[in-house]
Amino acid sequence: MKTGLRNWLRNKVRRRKDQSDDKDETDASAGRARGESSSLKAGPFVSKDGPSNIEQGPAETRVPRGTAPQPLGPTEVTDTPTTSQESTTTGGAPSFPHEEGSSMKTGPTARTTGHIHIGQGSPEMASQATSKEIKEAPAPATPAQVVSSKEGGILNNAQGVRFEGSTTLNSTQNYINNYNTFVQPAKSSETDEELLKKLLPWISEINYHAIQADNFKKRAAGTGDWAFDDPVISKWLEGALRILWGVGMPGAGKTILSSIIIDHLTKKAKANQRICVAYAFARYTDLFTGDQVLGGLLRQIVQDHPSTLPFVKPMYLYHRFHDTRPSQLEILEVIRAIFASDLFDEKVCALDGLDEAFEATQVDVLDALANLPANLLLMSRPLPLLKDRVPDATFIDIILHEADIIQMIEDKIGHMPRLRNLLKKGDWKEKVVKAVLERSSGMFLVASLQLEMLGSCINIKSLDTALQVLPVGVNAMYEATMERINGGPAPELALRALTLLAYARESLKMDDLLHALAVEMEPFKYDSDLLVDPDTVLSACCGLITFEPETKLVRLVHYTAQDFLVTYLPKVGVDAEAMLACTCVARLQDCGFANYNGSIYHNNEDVFTHHPFLAYAHCNWAIHANSASLPPFVEEFILQCQQFPWKYPFLGEFYYLNSIQLAAACNFHSLLAQWLGLDPSSTTHPPPSPLDVNSKSANGCTALALAALCGHLKTVELLIGVQGVDTQCFDSYGRSPLIVASRAGHVQVVDMLLGVVDADHVNAGSQTALMHAAFSGHTDVMKSLLCIQGINVNARMPDTGDGQGDSALILAAWYGQLDAVQLLLGVDGIDVNASDWKYGTALAQASGKGYIDIVKLLLQQEDIDVNSSQCQKGPALMQAAYMGHEDVVELLLQQEKIDVNATRPDGHSALSLALEKNSWRPNKPGSKIAELLQAHGPQ
Repeated sequence: MKTGLRNWLRNKVRRRKDQSDDKDETDASAGRARGESSSLKAGPFVSKDGPSNIEQGPAETRVPRGTAPQPLGPTEVTDTPTTSQESTTTGGAPSFPHEEGSSMKTGPTARTTGHIHIGQGSPEMASQATSKEIKEAPAPATPAQVVSSKEGGILNNAQGVRFEGSTTLNSTQNYINNYNTFVQPAKSSETDEELLKKLLPWISEINYHAIQADNFKKRAAGTGDWAFDDPVISKWLEGALRILWGVGMPGAGKTILSSIIIDHLTKKAKANQRICVAYAFARYTDLFTGDQVLGGLLRQIVQDHPSTLPFVKPMYLYHRFHDTRPSQLEILEVIRAIFASDLFDEKVCALDGLDEAFEATQVDVLDALANLPANLLLMSRPLPLLKDRVPDATFIDIILHEADIIQMIEDKIGHMPRLRNLLKKGDWKEKVVKAVLERSSGMFLVASLQLEMLGSCINIKSLDTALQVLPVGVNAMYEATMERINGGPAPELALRALTLLAYARESLKMDDLLHALAVEMEPFKYDSDLLVDPDTVLSACCGLITFEPETKLVRLVHYTAQDFLVTYLPKVGVDAEAMLACTCVARLQDCGFANYNGSIYHNNEDVFTHHPFLAYAHCNWAIHANSASLPPFVEEFILQCQQFPWKYPFLGEFYYLNSIQLAAACNFHSLLAQWLGLDPSSTTHPPPSPLDVNSKSANGCTALALAALCGHLKTVELLIGVQGVDTQCFDSYGRSPLIVASRAGHVQVVDMLLGVVDADHVNAGSQTALMHAAFSGHTDVMKSLLCIQGINVNARMPDTGDGQGDSALILAAWYGQLDAVQLLLGVDGIDVNASDWKYGTALAQASGKGYIDIVKLLLQQEDIDVNSSQCQKGPALMQAAYMGHEDVVELLLQQEKIDVNATRPDGHSALSLALEKNSWRPNKPGSKIAELLQAHGPQ
């Protein structure tokens, strides 16, 4: 892979989230949403100091469309579903439901997230909030009657049993047992069709069907037919070879060939439901992670074969219940279980463009797919370092076939009336075919661009001249194409379009690009009268961009085009990052975002979908601005801001910031230094007035708190050096700069703040910084906090119920943070039996959640109370039995002091809870858990 923007994107995603480079962490600055487009005069973007160093861009990288990009800090659960039917959450660290925009509804179907609740107002007011509630329906009112039985389980090892509502044999049971039989309740009113509508987007938002449709449409009729006569490919299609890996140089037509083979396979699968075909495409514009790729494959399998629903449903119900997302391993195991079942006679997976994925993703996906019980097709450029991971793979070289070139020429000529007429004369068609074959270097991409060049010829003489100088090789072809663009009817439009696509941090839809091109460059202003039609842009770019009708995306024709452009554009004086920053800001300005009077909740679709390119601009303007010398136009916009809607990283809610708060949130530390008189260099504009470094947003956030939240180390360092800055202020939800930095895991910021705050401040607030670091799993932050003399490791959160609330240990156990639990257990004086009023001790809560490794750690503590029942839900054994965690129940029953017959005030025992039927939660009456409990004595 060439160096350049693609490598920059790859490197950034692996950088530490708390890295303090002044250009690394601007992603939390702009908010996240979805996108638009713009037009160019080179003047304002001529680089004064040469090309900008694109290797020093911000930490944010492009993300898959439909996935909200996350800022620096932990990924957090942000949803607060109101009913049990609508919980589709993302995993990671928790959010706080009583924070801005969250709703807490009660009633039989109400479900609230298992998060710390923070009330509004002062820290004292916040301390009255409930500590934690999980999504749940009411517990059973009376114990179920227990009938002791010495016989086997429900199925008695029977084979071939069908379950009600299921089309699969009980071969699903081994898999379902991994999720403690999260099977569909017998009397559910939700049909499979209704469930599928919710489940498919929950699995993945990636639509590989649409990508395949776009790729196959690019095929010239008849090309690639040779593949079905090739002996190696034929053997693989017949099943004689398990793994086939096609390798070829960039532009050799691998993706088109993949789409041809996939089309052949999917037609077979449509005619025979016993054949399962799943495919994926890795593309440089959408750098998916391993779990996203596998999720896209699983979605496709379930969508094409609804009979696989029983395999996916347990995982869906489990994670919906726990407010989590499945891991890559879980998704893989579901696919493996499906392929290992008796549903299909043939299973085929295909992955095109493996080389365009992240290096880590390449390894993850390759290892995963190669070990599935299915045949596998791979396409990529040569990747010699990965060959040993699939020793049983058969490799085949993908090279350009003359018949395909001739067929492609015929096809393209048919769409070029001028060239078609010229080639009717004499033997010029044969000459063109020969020249293209000789000079395309075995690359479809080059051959296609060469024909684009010949298409502009107006007579035989110009055609002859063009053939004489037909470029050889991809870079020479790109150079020649840029010369054509510069001599064409709309060079500025084309140059701006290419710049936008080469430097965009996300994929752009055609509408986004067109509206970005409608931004006038001087003065910078969006003007709808500048909108052009898609064909004008496509024509002006002379084949370097392509439009995909199914996905509506517009992209550069190949990733090699991006590699070329990030080298070419600075040479011709284009400051790409400054251009994109100004284009984004012009769109924001046109939509009134400097002083926004509306309300935006969770990426309000009405705001962003009705204004193309606005979402992209809102997400990325500060990223581009930080990657360039701050353009005066952007500085002027920041000064104008009084209520800029900035997206809070964890919850997805929008805060409305003034200019100094926005500058801090977006890491414009040099601008802040100039405003505060700490930098002698002059600014283009005077600082905002009044200049109050302690001014608060409506939610109580100061500039320092925002910078700390986003991990902007240089901005934090600058602000704490300002005389009179309040380093210990709390916002409306009881969070100080130290707390938000701890929660986000920015250890360097935490260390810096610990050097200026009072020791008492470390324990201040209804939720301490240690609590936030513990439930988020940031052990490096915890270590810094635990070094503070006098820190209260057993500080408790007040509850709305009777008794004390959560401690750092309880929170770490509840959220499954194994390393955090281990660290806290090593602290002298830690209270391992601290209990909250509802879910009890750390042991009880870890047991109820099924975190077996945490349960093992806690059971090793000498003074652990395995029967502690000072809570509503009962001791650890009850909670594990009720939630169906067989491994935890088995471990707890091995404890000498365990009380199997303990009951709650409502009369329930562990056994009655294990057998209780509830339509709202999965369960397994008569399961192994009941047998285990009965064996230990309860009647």
